[in-house]
Amino acid sequence: MQLSKHAKIGVGWAVCTVVGIYSFYLSKTTIDKRRYDSMKVRERMRESNSELEIEMMADMYNRLTAACHKKCIPPVYNDAEIAKGEAVCIDRCVAKFLDIHERIGKKLGQLSMQDEALLKNAPK
Repeated sequence: MQLSKHAKIGVGWAVCTVVGIYSFYLSKTTIDKRRYDSMKVRERMRESNSELEIEMMADMYNRLTAACHKKCIPPVYNDAEIAKGEAVCIDRCVAKFLDIHERIGKKLGQLSMQDEALLKNAPK
């Protein structure tokens, strides 16, 4: 059976339409999958960053406690309570430790931003 010229055109358009719709569907699902994968990666990075931040804060606290205890509290306890001099020493030690920690954090942030700027401007 021979198809007429108009029937062939109609079949051609139908095939083109189906192929177009299918390719749109495939591209949309691919884009959605990439977005989902990208979202999962960002989520894992945030979780990893949060865990790293908690770990770093715990490390800083442990180092602060050890350093200030060693500096301000005598190895032999004479009293059950912290003496006024010990309390003042601990306050100053903690304040200095946190101040230095903040300064170092800012400086490292600046250096990191400079490195990123250099990498962006580097010839490829």
